[in-house]
Amino acid sequence: MTGYRSGIVWALAMAAVAAPLAAHHSAAMYDRSRKVTVTGVVVRYHYANPHSWIDLAAKAADGSDQTWSFEAGTPGQMKMTGLTPEVLKVGDTVTVTGYPLRDGRTAGAYVGLVTADGRKFDTRAQGQTPQGPLVRQETAP
Repeated sequence: MTGYRSGIVWALAMAAVAAPLAAHHSAAMYDRSRKVTVTGVVVRYHYANPHSWIDLAAKAADGSDQTWSFEAGTPGQMKMTGLTPEVLKVGDTVTVTGYPLRDGRTAGAYVGLVTADGRKFDTRAQGQTPQGPLVRQETAP
């Protein structure tokens, strides 16, 4: 009976630990039924665990200044896509596409990015697409 009880206690402890971890990785705050595209100047590329962030200074439709923040992957994931701090620097003008927050604040989940010189990045590792191999970092003609 002691082994049975300790097994139950262990299972309950694991469930208690797993619940907050699952909640942390929820994407429910993002509206995945639509995308936003924002062009602006990089004011910060926070390349760190658990999530990287890309912050842009942009203009709203009415001409007012806005700051947009896009939550991206871990540094390892971002490195696999080719979007490292050596590539994306403060002061760069970029266009970011993402899933916006449902509450209307100027933030979203990163989906892709195009640099001023036409290089394209997205959430897939370089060389991968749903259809097969393709170099993910593309250059403009």
